[in-house]
Amino acid sequence: MAKDTDKKKNASVENPDIDIRRNSEIRNGEFVRYYGKGSEVTLPDTVATVCESAFRGNQWITRVVLGKNVSVIQPNAFRGCTNLRSIVLPAGLRLIGEDAFRGCSSLTTILLPRTVISVGAGAFRGCSELRTVSLSNVRELGAYAFGDCVALEEIALPEALTVIHRGTFFNCASLKGLKLPDVLEAVGRYAFAKCVGLEELILPERLKYLGSGALCECTALRSFRVPPQVRFIGDSLFSCCTSLESVELSENLTYIGINAFCSCQKLSSITLPSQIVRISPLAFAHCKALTEIVIPETVGEIGKRAFAYCFSLAKAEIRAPLTAIEDECFLSCFALSEIVIPDTVKRIGDRAFGQCLSLSSVRLPHGLELIEEYAFTSCESLCEISLPSSLRTVEDHAFADCTALRTAILPEHRIGVGYSIFAGCDALETLVVPDTHRLFRYRLDRWEVPADTRIVLHGEIELSLLFAEMSDPNTDTERRRELHREIKKGLVKTGHRRKKEKVRARVETVELPQEEIQVAEEAKNTQE
Repeated sequence: MAKDTDKKKNASVENPDIDIRRNSEIRNGEFVRYYGKGSEVTLPDTVATVCESAFRGNQWITRVVLGKNVSVIQPNAFRGCTNLRSIVLPAGLRLIGEDAFRGCSSLTTILLPRTVISVGAGAFRGCSELRTVSLSNVRELGAYAFGDCVALEEIALPEALTVIHRGTFFNCASLKGLKLPDVLEAVGRYAFAKCVGLEELILPERLKYLGSGALCECTALRSFRVPPQVRFIGDSLFSCCTSLESVELSENLTYIGINAFCSCQKLSSITLPSQIVRISPLAFAHCKALTEIVIPETVGEIGKRAFAYCFSLAKAEIRAPLTAIEDECFLSCFALSEIVIPDTVKRIGDRAFGQCLSLSSVRLPHGLELIEEYAFTSCESLCEISLPSSLRTVEDHAFADCTALRTAILPEHRIGVGYSIFAGCDALETLVVPDTHRLFRYRLDRWEVPADTRIVLHGEIELSLLFAEMSDPNTDTERRRELHREIKKGLVKTGHRRKKEKVRARVETVELPQEEIQVAEEAKNTQE
């Protein structure tokens, strides 16, 4: 009996017709399932449909010839046939279902007949040895249809294709170039992501949509032009395109998404269009070669970390009427030497300018109300800071470790000041504070003001200015009389304040010109 069984098996292998009759299930023109172990399988002409999972997971087949009447290959039909090297498709084939050949890692070439109009999602995903593909007249390519085809070098897209869906060519690492049809209108999310060999991709003028991450991690891409009808740069669109040197943006662009240009390490310059309204978080983070950026007037919001770690960014011109500089917006922009913040800004966020090592001057806006924690921490070149009168709160460590800071001027009115705002500012020589502050010694300790810092009241600054004007030979007699009265009032007020604070050991009086000693003495007598 055993010998008879072996003979039958051998006969089946030697004669494919016998094998297909004995080891397959065919019903009403549908090829339902193949159970055999033959390496080459030819389907009879009576078959019109290869059913779902008909050959799924078969490890023995290496070559399949479909019958001439097959028009549909259903989902997962050949999925996981890892030894399948070639398949002959009939001239009448129209539809290839989802994941039909997914994971056929030995398949090297696929020639689709001109009759095929639809290729389902993931149809050839993971066909890691697939090198060439001809799509002829395909009108619909499903998501990830050729995803992870790492050996794919050449593919001819049909001229009638209007949409490339999500992840269609995801991780096609060997794909160097691709001609897109002129009628193409949309490129979906991650369509060409991780195509590390892609050096150039020219998009047609009719294109209207570029999905999130469509070109992320295309590390060989050097330049790119965004078509004029594209209005949005999606999230992570060019993220980690480490060779990208130049980008021409559409003039109609209004939005730049999250991580859009993140880690484009060779991008040295970019011109933002005049209609842009939003720059999202991390949009240009880690663009290490970016040297200059101009924010147009139309921008209403710049997200967190938008320009963080742009180590070469030396100039940032903000023309937009922003209301806030968000958290870590310019964090670690080592080359940024100066910044003019618009007067519309009311809040500077946490670490917004942290570790801007070259920042030597900054003009704070007149409408500023809040400076958050660590906003200017470790700005090692910052020499002077003057806080505007509109300010209400300065939070903890706002100017900590600004090692070159020599002069700091607080507003004339009382404000909320956090802990350790001057921690590590060992070079601080002069601190100008409001006349109204109480518990002054406690405040100095809490702010971590160096012990040898000279503390000056605003009133004393005003007196110095009045004395300077009075000393001017060009000041007329009438004006001198007015100045004399103002100085007397100021000295009375300042002297009263000094007694009340009881910190004479740390608070120094502004030195007065010798010629005005008489006025000071008169004010002193009046006070007594």
